[in-house]
Amino acid sequence: MKCVWVILFLHWSLSGAQEFNMEGPAVPVVAAPGSDIVLPCSIKPTMSAVDMEVRWSRQDLGGILVHHYMNNSDKNDGQMPSYRGRTALFKEELQYGNTSLLLKNVKVSDGGQYTCRVDSAHWSGQVSVLLKIEVIGGAPEITVLGTASGGVLLRCDSKGWWPVPELQWLDSKGVEVPAGVKESCEDDHLPRPDYTAAIVVPVVLILLSALVGVVMYYRRRAKQEKVKRDIETEEDLKEFDLSKYDRSEEGFLKLQKMVKSCRKAQLRKCKLTEKSCEVLASVLTSNSCLTELDLSNNKLCDSGVKKLCTGLQCPNCKLEKLRLYNCSIREEGCAALASALKKNPSSHLRELNLSNNEPGDSGVKKLSDLLEDPHCKLEKLELYNCSITEEGCAALASALKKNPSSHLRELNLSNNKPGHSGVKKLSDLLKDQRCTLETLQLYNCSITEEGCAALASALKKNPSHLRELNLSYNKPGDSGVKKLSDLLEDPHCKLEKLELYNCSITEEGCAALASALKKNASSHLRELNLNYNKPGDSGVEKLSDLLKDPHCKLETLQLFNCSITEEGFAALASALKKNPSSHLRELNLSNNEPGDSGVKKLCELLEDPHCKLEILELFNCSITEEGCAALASALKKNHSPHLRELNLNWNKPGDSGVKKLSDLLEYPLCKQEKL
Repeated sequence: MKCVWVILFLHWSLSGAQEFNMEGPAVPVVAAPGSDIVLPCSIKPTMSAVDMEVRWSRQDLGGILVHHYMNNSDKNDGQMPSYRGRTALFKEELQYGNTSLLLKNVKVSDGGQYTCRVDSAHWSGQVSVLLKIEVIGGAPEITVLGTASGGVLLRCDSKGWWPVPELQWLDSKGVEVPAGVKESCEDDHLPRPDYTAAIVVPVVLILLSALVGVVMYYRRRAKQEKVKRDIETEEDLKEFDLSKYDRSEEGFLKLQKMVKSCRKAQLRKCKLTEKSCEVLASVLTSNSCLTELDLSNNKLCDSGVKKLCTGLQCPNCKLEKLRLYNCSIREEGCAALASALKKNPSSHLRELNLSNNEPGDSGVKKLSDLLEDPHCKLEKLELYNCSITEEGCAALASALKKNPSSHLRELNLSNNKPGHSGVKKLSDLLKDQRCTLETLQLYNCSITEEGCAALASALKKNPSHLRELNLSYNKPGDSGVKKLSDLLEDPHCKLEKLELYNCSITEEGCAALASALKKNASSHLRELNLNYNKPGDSGVEKLSDLLKDPHCKLETLQLFNCSITEEGFAALASALKKNPSSHLRELNLSNNEPGDSGVKKLCELLEDPHCKLEILELFNCSITEEGCAALASALKKNHSPHLRELNLNWNKPGDSGVKKLSDLLEYPLCKQEKL
């Protein structure tokens, strides 16, 4: 057995739109000291958080860092020491928008208000989660031990406490008195209380405050020393991330020397303005080795972009990737960018991200002037959510047609309003034999059957270059999918990845897709995304007929939330068993209703030594102990399985089901494990 990864984190999330809200629990989360607890948090409507920034902090303690995830890894350098080694995100669940925090070995001091903030390249949101610590213990019992020095000795006992409680003695008026002091009465013959112990409290507090001050001083000094060392000793930094030091314009201006010596600068959401752009322009005009610059989510405005352009137009500028997502850029800023890059024919810039700005059609026309220039080396242009209509699409298409030597390979126009006429202009570009676009993103562009027909017709006339087409969140319906199927049936079609997430596709559309791919034995299609459609079991049976065909090259099939039951699962399992040479490596059947009986059908496939599946997603599939036992048994019977990842999130395995899976991970042939 190569590897079986079993994921059992129990959190809900789905894939969704680009704009989102954060969702947390409506009631406080209660935990006992010493236990492990999950602080739930998810993105709604759901989308992948893998490439987003997730920051958990303590709102009630001034925003101190609890856990930080960014650039596909944990960045906990500034984490509060008391949380060190006790926090984790569910990395496998990030793709479903689950940003929940696992907090291990809960302490009393962990109780309080937490904030989960998520920043994507397209949006941001946050939610608060209140954690309450449940303290347990028996009722106190007071025993009279006797008398001493004219007073009464009292003893307080209380069993079963966790954690160890603090003891307070109160007098008859409810006023606290130090331990060891007898409760006094008004009688003159009783000794007055000894307040010596009470005096210790403020002294200890003073000493503690001084100690905290010293610790904070030395921490601040250590941080300053680290920055100084980084500046003085690193001649060629790979990456500079301002969030590790001081996420502000003031912090950037202090550390600008580090930017000059790095290859990649991460300055996302650092409150930078025009002033910082002027400094960056100076860096770009020097002999800096900076090749990647991310300024997303800063309010640079057109004035800031203009400052930056003085650096971009310099022949010394080595920048290859520039991200200006959500920087309040309008037509004027786009004009400045286009002008600067045209003035620098030796520009190295290959990728430009202007998504979530407001250039509008007029700004896009300025960029089109740049794309028309034969010296332009841009390979990737992202214009997601940029208020582009038919007019802007026409300008882009015209520019690329006029420049037969264009290097542009990837164009993202998602979440715009091209309309049918705009899609037709793009289709006219695609049918041009000189067009070299390989990836076209048209997510949520109000494309209907008519638009799909235009795209399919264009690609049939020029099938040479396009490899990826994303038409998710449009409204082609079955009739539009049939038009695309005509394209897939063409042996000259080079499409490798087709995304049709949430496109109102039913059994009829699935039948057309399956039939087309069966007829085209030389099909290049490797990935097909049909998430959030309504094929049902009958549609899945049509797809199963395709999967049993030995000529089928599909490697990834996404069927999340497709109304599939036991019957559909049985059809898929049977098809893959009949095709031992199947190329399918990843199968997503999450959020369907197979139950244990449907899972057992899949188990017949998993125990087959010819099964090549590596990733199986069964998130929220109503699986209980019975289904888990069947899965564990099947994987044990297959002595040479390829399965690496098994996602069983949000099912109901119970303790016994978890034990079955845990036993599987301890199986001698399993070389890697993750529970």
